[in-house]
Formats: sequence, C-alpha cells, structure tokens
Amino acid sequence: MTLQLQLYMLFGALVLLAVIFVLLKQGKMAVKYSLLWLGLSVVLVIFAACPYVVFVLRDILDIQIPVNLVFLLMFCFVLVVLLSLSITCSQLAEKSRRLVQANALLEQRVRTLEQQLAAQDTKNDADGM
Repeated sequence: MTLQLQLYMLFGALVLLAVIFVLLKQGKMAVKYSLLWLGLSVVLVIFAACPYVVFVLRDILDIQIPVNLVFLLMFCFVLVVLLSLSITCSQLAEKSRRLVQANALLEQRVRTLEQQLAAQDTKNDADGM
C-alpha cells in the first residue's frame, strides 16, 4: 500500500469519526446507534494506520487477497447494522401498538364520563323544572 493511499484512508476514517462526534453533539444521533459507527471508524483508523493488521487477519482467516477480507468485514458490518435497525423498528412498532391501545382506552373512558355528565345534566334539568 502506498503512503499516499494510506494517508487518504486515514484522513477518510478520521473524517468519519469527526462526523459521528458532531452528530452526537448536535443530538441528531443516539448514542446506542453511534456505537456501531464509532467502532467502524476506529477499525478503519487502525487499518489505515497499521495496514499490517489486515495482512495478519488475512493469514489467520486464510483469505487469499486482503481486499476480500475488507469486503467480508464490510459485509458483516452491514449485516450487523441491518439487524440493529430491524430490532429498533420492531421495538418502535410494539411501542406504537401499545400507545394506540392506551389511547383507545382513554378515549372510551372520556366518552363514558361525558355521557354520564350529560345524563346528570339532563336529570338536573328535569328535576329543576
């Protein structure tokens, strides 16, 4: 790997790290979602700063070309992000269902109370005549 490519990779990883911190500081990203992205950016910084790590992992996993290792790791990262988003989506759907049910129960109670008040008003008007 050339020094110029290594510097570009390091710069890109550091920019990603900075963007994540800015999004966290502005409150546009929750901490629990940012952990995956922070992990990715740290791994990218390590790979850019020490490309020898990629070759060691390649040898450990018995992969022929280092690029294939990078693609494999990125594929695994995308799968983890998709799983995380699916879990979050399921949790939000369950919360929404509970809120709709609670809202329906409250609306029913309000209607019942309004009917009772209307009945009492009608009774009081009839008694007052």
